[in-house]
Amino acid sequence: MISKIKFIIAESFRGFFYAWTPALLSCITIGISLFVITISFFSYFLFITYTDTVTKDYELNVFFNESTSLENAEKSFNEILSLPSIKNGEFINKKKSAKKFKTYFSSNIEDLLGENPLPYSAEFNISQNNRNLDSLLIISENLKKINTVDIVKYDQEILIRFENIINKLMTTFSIIGIAIVVISIILVSNTTRLMIHSKKESINILSLLGATNLFIRVPFLIEGIIQGLFGACMSIVSLYFLKILLEYIFVPLVLVNDYNFQLIILLNLGLGVIFGLIGSKRAVSKYLS
Repeated sequence: MISKIKFIIAESFRGFFYAWTPALLSCITIGISLFVITISFFSYFLFITYTDTVTKDYELNVFFNESTSLENAEKSFNEILSLPSIKNGEFINKKKSAKKFKTYFSSNIEDLLGENPLPYSAEFNISQNNRNLDSLLIISENLKKINTVDIVKYDQEILIRFENIINKLMTTFSIIGIAIVVISIILVSNTTRLMIHSKKESINILSLLGATNLFIRVPFLIEGIIQGLFGACMSIVSLYFLKILLEYIFVPLVLVNDYNFQLIILLNLGLGVIFGLIGSKRAVSKYLS
């Protein structure tokens, strides 16, 4: 049993180094694909983690009718605040409105007009699950149906630009990642195919000696796994130097801590094994039927 395992492992490494040029190309391509996938995944992860900061503009400004009394305005504010789509809010009375007016225009509105005509208003932060433009539109339209509400405002242009940028980035990364993964699997498959053809005579001899299909196939499958692991190591080294560079540039900001980098290592090793195994399995199934 031990001798069989030694033979399988030896054949796997022998095959890898025998066709080292296509094997190296497969490793590099797997490394690039894992690098792109990791960057895409953790960019999205960081985006979700800091979404409260990034999506601070997902808030609604509600202005109540001028004829609405303080009691009714506060009642409507509490009704809106109880909605599941609203995270929190702040009621702005006439005194607070006057202070905001003075902050923006450096003038006291009562001195200018002799009174404070500013309506009661409120600012609401949207709950996490509703922080997208479509939900914001629906919430806005529902709030406008409340009798005491006059105007509902939000910075639509900024939100549209923000969502478009995020969607384009994620789409681009996904397309590039998928394309490189497919190329990686094909290259691993082609490398395994070359090895199968170069060992046709040995395979025939093993078959005549009574070797099972599994015994013949396993070295080629392990060879694919080796390619995947080498590619993963290339990706991990590249990501480590990228981490050092980013930490040097953004000294106060820890983009990836040690725990996250351990996850990156596990992710790359796992995906590398999967890509290599899929590629070699594809060739083995096709050429060793």
